[in-house]
Amino acid sequence: MRPFVRFLTALLGLLLLAAGAVLLAELVWTAIPPLEGTFLLERTSLEAELRTLSWNAPVVRAGAAVTAVLGALLLLFGLRAGRGDVRLHDPAEGVAVVTGPRSLARLVGRKVREQEGVAKATVVARRKAVRVTAVSEFTEVGDLERRLADTARATIDDLPLVTTPRVSVTVRPTKRS
Repeated sequence: MRPFVRFLTALLGLLLLAAGAVLLAELVWTAIPPLEGTFLLERTSLEAELRTLSWNAPVVRAGAAVTAVLGALLLLFGLRAGRGDVRLHDPAEGVAVVTGPRSLARLVGRKVREQEGVAKATVVARRKAVRVTAVSEFTEVGDLERRLADTARATIDDLPLVTTPRVSVTVRPTKRS
């Protein structure tokens, strides 16, 4: 989500920069006395077209609706783009302790990969959930899924987390050669 918000922010910034540059060029062009007309925008035809529109025109209402929806979406994306830090219990008054989801995923992943029978594992951690996807070294999974779920839960339980995230584990057998 964060890269998407960064992309949107950069795109909107560039659009506003371009609009400001055009406006500035137009103002400078009309402020210089020897020059006639406009630089980029034909102001007289634009003014004539805008004078024919009323506030109740479908084009104006559609433009307002599109602007409102885009604004609401940008606000929603902006609010959801937080880092999603995982809070830990505060050790003292006025001290807040957090860790990132990536650190939590590394810790759980290291413990899961240490288990016997795991060929490889990927872990994705969020504030409310930890998802483990592992591949068994063998063609039979057996009780590996239960053992990995217990290991992941025990690792998370050992941490002083304020809220305990859900743990989901998926184990696939290795492919036969």
